[in-house]
Amino acid sequence: MKNVKFALLGLSISLAACQSANKNGEHKTDSVSNRKSVKTQAIDERFLIVAGKSIGEIFLGENMEQVGEKLGRPDAGDAAMGKAWGIWYSNDSTGKHPNEIAVYSSYRDTSMLVKDVKQIRITSDQFKTQDGLATGTTMEETKNKFPAIEKLSAYLNEDKDTITVYDAKKEGIGFEFLKGKSISITVHPVNTPVNATYLTLHPEWKLIN
Repeated sequence: MKNVKFALLGLSISLAACQSANKNGEHKTDSVSNRKSVKTQAIDERFLIVAGKSIGEIFLGENMEQVGEKLGRPDAGDAAMGKAWGIWYSNDSTGKHPNEIAVYSSYRDTSMLVKDVKQIRITSDQFKTQDGLATGTTMEETKNKFPAIEKLSAYLNEDKDTITVYDAKKEGIGFEFLKGKSISITVHPVNTPVNATYLTLHPEWKLIN
């Protein structure tokens, strides 16, 4: 299970450039061709973000028992009244805040027998959308990919830095920004706001607007 967890959170991906079809072409032409190939190359599915559907190998609507089989026991979390956040940290992260994957779950229906995934949040830049969007990108870059994103709220974190939350509600993807760059990406059901969860993932954050 730990190996799977590391694959989801900490594996390095090497994206090899495609060789030019014309072996006799000029070096400049080859370079341009290679850059275009890298941009359009498919993302490893273990690290693929699909708005409104999945992040890596975790899917919206997936049974939490299956999530546990993939990731093992969470390193942290919070739970109340059948709703919960489970948080898994990457052991090879560096810095004060380790990379994490957080999964929000609740009961699937009124039978209260199965809990399934309602949101998936990641902070590692190993995860990318098919067109290459990852954490660490600017607001402008994010808006180019998701023009419909709107600001939902702003918070002061534990370091007194301002975190702004944006959401492309109709597409099912939300973002947190710090100092002009995204620090997390959250996939959620389409047409459901990213902040429409029962529990706050970061209760220590102070809402400012």
